[in-house]
Amino acid sequence: MIHIREDIKSYITNSHAQNQSNETDEIKNTLDTIEAAVKSQGDAAVILYTKTFDKINTENFNLCVSPNDIKHAYTQVSSDLIDALTSAKANIEAYHKNQSPKNWESSPSPGVKYGVQYSPLECVGLYVPGGRAPYPSTVLMDAIPAKLAGVTQLVMTTPPQADGNIPPQILVAADLCGVDIIIKAGGSQAIFGLAYGTESIPKVDKIVGPGNIFVDLAKQRVYGKVDIDKPAGPSDVTVYIDNKKYATYAASELLAQLEHDPKSIAIAISKDEAILKAIQKECEKQVQTLSRKDIILEAAKNSALLLIGPQTDEADTINESAPEHLVILTDTADSLRKKIKHAGSIFCGPYTPVTLGDYYAGPNHVLPTSGAARFASPLGMMDFVKYSSYMSYSQSALKEASSHLKLLTDMEGFDAHYNAVSQRVKVPSI
Repeated sequence: MIHIREDIKSYITNSHAQNQSNETDEIKNTLDTIEAAVKSQGDAAVILYTKTFDKINTENFNLCVSPNDIKHAYTQVSSDLIDALTSAKANIEAYHKNQSPKNWESSPSPGVKYGVQYSPLECVGLYVPGGRAPYPSTVLMDAIPAKLAGVTQLVMTTPPQADGNIPPQILVAADLCGVDIIIKAGGSQAIFGLAYGTESIPKVDKIVGPGNIFVDLAKQRVYGKVDIDKPAGPSDVTVYIDNKKYATYAASELLAQLEHDPKSIAIAISKDEAILKAIQKECEKQVQTLSRKDIILEAAKNSALLLIGPQTDEADTINESAPEHLVILTDTADSLRKKIKHAGSIFCGPYTPVTLGDYYAGPNHVLPTSGAARFASPLGMMDFVKYSSYMSYSQSALKEASSHLKLLTDMEGFDAHYNAVSQRVKVPSI
């Protein structure tokens, strides 16, 4: 089902490349058409493409979720689910509160003062994918850090079902998180609506949240008009294991990631071939009991069990993989964790499945994929704030710096820059 491989470097390079969103001519033409239509026709274009792509079978389709829709959603979900969402929300809030940035100010010398002041973004678009299943967990992960950061307006877009409604679990999660506007649209039309604004969709400052290839490429297109969190490919996981007794757990982690999408990637790394063979057997056994078996088997073709040499430093291989999710399935996980420089979220020890991070524990599950953990981080409060630097000099402090400023501006040929200094220092002290 998943093959054992020893061509470590070439496999990792190829897996990163195949998991990135590439714009074919067909996709480019589709995005060109949708973007132009949304810019010129607003709501009408968003509705048209939503009805087409999501196969809406009702004539009375409205883009905006109403307060009555939200009230009705609460009658359609169990109190147990509401309790679970509420508990997850509390955990995610508690974790993300630790990320709150602090303004600072310093005076390094007489007459000089500088610092940083943070400001929340005013309007943010939260994209929540649909299609294969409802994802209320992504609502929590998108909305909670934005709300904690102080974002003024949260606008959520998510694909509707064929009856034109949003799954009630999504609406309840959004209401619990204080989302202000919910738009019944997904795909690139929703991204373009958020970026340019329509009659119903406010123009936002930033768009966050994972989606399919059309969503990912549309986000990349509008970057510069708005900010985006990061490009996102299909989900991936790397499991490091050094004890055969945990082969069952390792197999379950691989299968859990593979059920996301046929393009998902799951990797296990070990120095012991017997462990990898035990994982193979467990995967073949466990997959028979799973409802998304067909998706898992397709995704397994992208995946690998990597056998590294006995002298190889496992941390080096993991860092080269730069996984979205890293599971350190050992009894001494913390010692290896401290060597990891490149991973989105790290799950330490035999009793810490990725499922905890996906739904409940607190850390964000919107993570860098396709090796982007080399330079990117999980979604968090800092994604929803920006900062301004500031400084203040007295006239005497400016005079003290003026000779250096003269040399630097002359070197670059910007005499008007120095003129802005000389005009201030030549006058009597104020």
